Amino acid sequence: MNLGDITGKATVDGVTVEAGIGGRLRSVQVTPQAMRYGAAQLSKAVLDAAARATAKANQRAEQVYARELGRGAEKVTAGLGLTYDAALAADEDFDRDWTRG
Repeated sequence: MNLGDITGKATVDGVTVEAGIGGRLRSVQVTPQAMRYGAAQLSKAVLDAAARATAKANQRAEQVYARELGRGAEKVTAGLGLTYDAALAADEDFDRDWTRG
C-alpha cells in the first residue's frame, strides 16, 4: 500500500473534508445549508472536519506501520508527526474496514 493513498474523511455541519496523512487536504465539499452560515461558523465547521479527517488518516497510517513494524510503529508515526486524537478518529462515521477497498 502506498502511504500517499491513505485518506480520512469527515463531515461536520454540512462540510465534508477529505485529508491525507499529516493533514494535506484533498477535497472540501460544502452543502448549500452550510453556505448560509456566517463566516465564523463555516470556518469552524471546516477546521473541525479537517481535524477529524486528519485524525482518521493518521490513525490509518499508524495501522499500516503497525502491520509492518509491529510494536515500534507508534514511535515511528509520532516521529513523523502523524499523531492523532483517538476521540476524533473514533467518531460514528469511522469505517473500520477501510483497508478492504
